[in-house]
Amino acid sequence: MSTKLTTLQRRRPLLLGIAGCVVVLGGIAGASAVHQMNSMPGSKASTVGDAATRLRPKHVHALGRLEPAGRVLQISPQSGNDGTRVERLLVREGDDIPAGTTVAVLDNERLREASLAEAEARLGLAQSRLEQTKAGAKPGDIAAQQLSVDLQAEQMKVSEREFHRSRELHAKNVVTREDLDNKQWLLDRVTLEHRRAQELLKSIREVREIDVRVAERDVASAAASVRRAQVDLDSSQVRSPAAGRVLRIHTHEGERIGNQGLLELGDVLHMQAVAEIFETDVAQLRLGLKAVVKVDCLSEPISGDVAEIGHRVARKVVLTNDPVSDTDARVVEVRIRLSPADIERVARLSNARVEVNIELPAE
Repeated sequence: MSTKLTTLQRRRPLLLGIAGCVVVLGGIAGASAVHQMNSMPGSKASTVGDAATRLRPKHVHALGRLEPAGRVLQISPQSGNDGTRVERLLVREGDDIPAGTTVAVLDNERLREASLAEAEARLGLAQSRLEQTKAGAKPGDIAAQQLSVDLQAEQMKVSEREFHRSRELHAKNVVTREDLDNKQWLLDRVTLEHRRAQELLKSIREVREIDVRVAERDVASAAASVRRAQVDLDSSQVRSPAAGRVLRIHTHEGERIGNQGLLELGDVLHMQAVAEIFETDVAQLRLGLKAVVKVDCLSEPISGDVAEIGHRVARKVVLTNDPVSDTDARVVEVRIRLSPADIERVARLSNARVEVNIELPAE
């Protein structure tokens, strides 16, 4: 008896192998038969398969966030204000401001006001010099020089008469040659002085074009300095480039402005939902498709339509609570224009998490 059991035990692996082969061959044959039946025209299995291939998704679902239209703006001072501090903050969080509103004044404003005043004073001086150059010499200086010319003319006449008399006396041997030469020298000197006085009078009266051009260039240079000083002063005031609501203030009075900027500004009157659509689903989307946006803190969903489809693939930003979700998924941002009737409901919910369902067109 024990010998027979031992023989069966030795043959057991062989018997199990043969049984397994029989089962595999039977499965292959059955599968082949089923495949032939399903492939026959009009069979029920073939009809079900065709219907399945015709099925298309009706919606594209994605997570996203609420955001003002035009994005959230990070307001910072103009360049050239590195290291400055906020002297006065003129807005508060939640304020609605129009474009061009001064939201803050920096601590370099007073220094630049002084620079502007100095530049304006230099401009005024340059303009006065230009007017002075165009006007020429003062009337009093011209009159004084004219009197000098007239005096030299009278002296020249007197010297000329004395010279002629000396020459006549010299011809009669009444005066010496030396006396005649002295009278000649005196006449020549007075003549030269008279000529010099005339040229000086002419110079005083003359307004040279080159002097006017130099004065005009001084005025232009001073005006440019004023414009630069005005630009520097204007940059000491931080202004809003667009209308919107102050969402958050990053820098308060007395603090230096860092990389986050001064404040965040958004157009909450035109809110949008930003849906993160998987890159494989983007090809199915079109502008104008209807969408339904669900916000966690609102009881009813919001309707909208696709307003913009992004052109850049990036990683997901809005994540689910599922620990096994694909956090490295590649998505494209699609902006949903919300219904105007629902804008007020989400005006204070910037950056809130939303779920978006976009209805796909029927093929």
